[in-house]
Amino acid sequence: MSNQFVKQVLLSLGLLTCIFSPSVMALNTTVTLTADSDVTPNSSELVTFGLPIAQSEVTSTDEIQVLINNVEQPIYVEAGLRWHWIDNSIRSVTIQLQNVNMTQGNVTVTITDNGRNTAADLSELPHSNGWANAGADKANLPFPRIFALHDMNYLQSTGIVPPYKTGSASPDNFEQFQSKQFDNWAGGLDYSTSSFRNWLFDRSSAMVKAYLSTGEVKFLKEAFLAKQFYFNYVRNDGTAPSKPGGDGCWTYGSTACADGKYIAPQQAKLIWGLFGDDSQWDTSMINEMAIQADLGWNQHHTRDAYDAVNEGFTERAVGLVGLAEVTAYEVTANISVRDHFLERIASLQDMQQTVKPWDTENGWTPKSGAFTHSWQGHDSVPATDATDDRRFSPWMSENIADFLWQAYFVTRDSRIPEMLRLLGNAIDLHGYASSYQSGSGVSATYVRKSGISGYNQCGGPDSTAIEIMYSGSAYASNAALNSTHLSNGFTDTHNIEVVLPLALAYYFESDSAAKIRLHARIEKIKQHWFDDNPQRDCSTGYGGVPRLWNWQHRSNSIRTWQWVLEDTELPEVPEVVISLPSRPTNLTAVKKGDVAPGGGT
Repeated sequence: MSNQFVKQVLLSLGLLTCIFSPSVMALNTTVTLTADSDVTPNSSELVTFGLPIAQSEVTSTDEIQVLINNVEQPIYVEAGLRWHWIDNSIRSVTIQLQNVNMTQGNVTVTITDNGRNTAADLSELPHSNGWANAGADKANLPFPRIFALHDMNYLQSTGIVPPYKTGSASPDNFEQFQSKQFDNWAGGLDYSTSSFRNWLFDRSSAMVKAYLSTGEVKFLKEAFLAKQFYFNYVRNDGTAPSKPGGDGCWTYGSTACADGKYIAPQQAKLIWGLFGDDSQWDTSMINEMAIQADLGWNQHHTRDAYDAVNEGFTERAVGLVGLAEVTAYEVTANISVRDHFLERIASLQDMQQTVKPWDTENGWTPKSGAFTHSWQGHDSVPATDATDDRRFSPWMSENIADFLWQAYFVTRDSRIPEMLRLLGNAIDLHGYASSYQSGSGVSATYVRKSGISGYNQCGGPDSTAIEIMYSGSAYASNAALNSTHLSNGFTDTHNIEVVLPLALAYYFESDSAAKIRLHARIEKIKQHWFDDNPQRDCSTGYGGVPRLWNWQHRSNSIRTWQWVLEDTELPEVPEVVISLPSRPTNLTAVKKGDVAPGGGT
């Protein structure tokens, strides 16, 4: 009995909503096939693309039907990602069409779960048969001749990433900002001369997030090319992951194989889901990326107890390694990888919320909600006073927020909401050069903190309200914080991604006064960065820091905030409950069979 037949029966009985989420009543969407501007389309194009699917909607690829002009098409189709932690339903499919006539312009394809004539199914052809090659500035890498552009509202409903709000039909000011950034400097990165630093924070995933809310093909094409470039340099020579480095690390330029913050498997998940192509990796490689990220440069110590006053720590490394683990689990269902990020959550909660002996001895109480640690250990800056050394990075904290939020989307771990609430409030209270005074939204008033005499990259009204500090603290003196701030360049370019922890704190906050304060800071940031005043156009002038695009847009912060403002409930997901070992396992390899069964956690 087909899943589609069961759904039709339940629908007729009025029982469907008791079993299936209302957001996934039926699969019925369109994609628009469009030829790349650099190719001349022909009458027999090979088109391969991916389609994300919401949880519990499709359980068999036999349900997938593809139509052009209401005529069912013969296709090749296979399952990709799975909702393995829920019910093992299909999370994405790869669809291939053959001999598509693209000479008359764009072609609209309709996809349903009504079932198809499987006797007409095609045999898969190599995806590369439908690819072209980019120019030398993009390392002559291959990309699809024909792109499949998804319906934006449909994509928003699929859960391919945590909840967000798609852009409006007409480009809003944030979309215009992103587009100008891309056109002015971000999109033109020359791969052949790029530094390894240009790729930090995951260029491909940041491009995908821009595509998800805009539907612009330029973001989708660059996402695919960036993924191609990145995975060409992922080590895969049979060397087991280890502290010095092994399979799964990134080897471009002078990147240290032990540097876990350059390991970014999220792009694999997203490209597989949107393009249907996983030709550059297998599950073993994705697992090894997560294991190597954990082992490299002391990152395994960030999932055990925070048990030394000067223990080394950076929010960026911890967050990005955790994000690699969550993504790997989504792709591979590997239990060991999942246990690693659950241990990391426990360690972060302990660090954030447990009063340690040194906190009591030095008066570093109450706990601020930030991941406060030794700044000397973080930034190699000697501190003359122990209290001045107790700091956190307001902007690097976004990486932890991104990890926790994506982990929460998968696990519904009950520890995470309070962690995110505390973190966002700490950033707002202790991570900016100003303090909230009164009012709401863009009309709120702020006062500069005593002793903070900083600056910002873009001028404009209330610039003090959006001046984020290089380091923050509830305990260190303003004089010490200001000295570090002034000697470390501009940090306000990080405001865009920091909207994420502020927004998530707002989402989980119950105190109305705190919500007003958080809302005001975010709206001030938006007003400052996304207006069209030519005297403070913040979309230009950053070509010398290409990774700025990656750090601003990877976590989809602004679109997440727009979703938060709708106060939408998250779809129900079983919470992961697991008994963890008291110490980390520190595996140096992952067994290929070490996966959760369908629906199991």
